Parts: sequence; structure tokens; C-alpha cells
Amino acid sequence: MKIIETDAIVLKTMDFKEKDSILTFLSRDAGKKAGVLHGGKSLRSGNAARAELFVINHFEYSEKPSADLVRIRKCELLESFPPLRKNYSKFLHANYFSELLLKCEIPEDESQEYFDLLKKTLSQLSNAKTGIEIKFNFELQMLNLLGIQPNLETCGQCEGELWHKQSGRYLSPKYIAKYQLDAGLGGVRCPNCCINNSSSVYLHPGSLAFFRERYSTLLGNSVIRPTYNNLKELDEAIYVYFRHYFGSQLKSHALLMENSWKN
Repeated sequence: MKIIETDAIVLKTMDFKEKDSILTFLSRDAGKKAGVLHGGKSLRSGNAARAELFVINHFEYSEKPSADLVRIRKCELLESFPPLRKNYSKFLHANYFSELLLKCEIPEDESQEYFDLLKKTLSQLSNAKTGIEIKFNFELQMLNLLGIQPNLETCGQCEGELWHKQSGRYLSPKYIAKYQLDAGLGGVRCPNCCINNSSSVYLHPGSLAFFRERYSTLLGNSVIRPTYNNLKELDEAIYVYFRHYFGSQLKSHALLMENSWKN
């Protein structure tokens, strides 16, 4: 029986028996795991805080190759991010991040990249006034980690150029009409190639320009600043992109979208 010690972030918690919880957690070193935390629902045990969503714990667990659940031997709370459970919008954002990661297959040798991304994002979200751009940056980095980055340079249908060539780093869209981000093509359709299908979402030129510039940095420090409509368009487009990739709906997205764009 292998015994492992690692830091991990709780992605999902389920009631188990009278006082226990089943935790699904993203570890720094071993991918996603699930195990029973005894006393996870008991304030007296001291484990209730460790069973909260989005907390970082240091786990010691044992694992049998044929077992679905690991045996959690020790669990020590390291960081709890209280603002995520006190602010409804932040909670919805964190829940969306968790659902994305729950749908992913995460190899052990890539686990630290996903763990570090989620830890950094939860910390940023805890201290931010709004999570909209934090969410967008998280999604771009997830596209990169999953290896499903859309082609933003040429039309995925006709292979024509999408940008005016200019000196320096920044390019301007070639067309003033709407483009499409098409998950089925894995990239962008120019205005001449746009079609109506469930995997395509229209983007104004400004939205596409911001998308390309922000993606080229993956750090959130692009010079182009998005408008409210840019971010709203990209929210829908990237959701459709993930929905196509995973082959299923992201249940947390509908409530998050309603809360983010209700004004």
C-alpha cells in the first residue's frame, strides 16, 4: 500500500454516512483523488473546516491500485480563502473553476501545473472586486494546459489572413464585420465563412482582437482593454468551446452567467 503526502485543493464534497464526507481533491503531485474524511461533517472532530470547498489541505493518504477511494490518514488545513464563501459571485466563479477541473483528465506529471493555476486563481479571486477577467484568464490558461488552443491567426475554413500586418507587436482585425469562434474547427471563421451551427459563436472584431492579445501573454497584462460587451461575447464563445471539447454542459456556467451579466 502506497502512502502519499501532498498539498491539495478540495474541488467537491459529498456527505457520507452520518458524520463523514467524501472529498474530491486536486493534488499538487498526484492528479485528482477522492477519499473519505472521517468527521468531515462534525464540528467536534475539527475536520469540518477541512471539508469545505476550495480549501487547501495537506493530505496524507494511502492508496490501493484497485480501489476507487483513497484512505485519508491525516488532513491539515493550510489555506481557506474565506472571501470565496462570503461573496456569492466569487463562490460561483470558484465553483465554475472546480467543475472545469473535475471534467479534466489530469496526468500525475502535469498535476502541479493545474494545482498552481487553481491556487493562484483562487487567491486572486479572493482579493478582487470582480471575477470576470480572472475567469477569462483562467480559461485561457486551461485551453493551453489541455492543448486545445484555438487558431487565432488564419480562418479555419478558407485559411485566409485575419489580421492587417503592421509593424510592432499589435495587429488590427482585417474585417469590420463579425467573426466566429468555431469549436468544431478549433479556431476562427472570417466573416466570409461564417455559418449557423451549435459550435460557433459570433465575435465582434474588438472582442477577437482582445482575445488574441490577451492569449498571446497568458498573464493578463495586455495593452488592449476589453469592454463589457467584449467580455460577455467571449464568455459565451469560450463556454461553447469547452462544451464541445468535454461533450457535455457545464452546469455551473448558467448560474454564473446569470449572475455576471444580470445588469
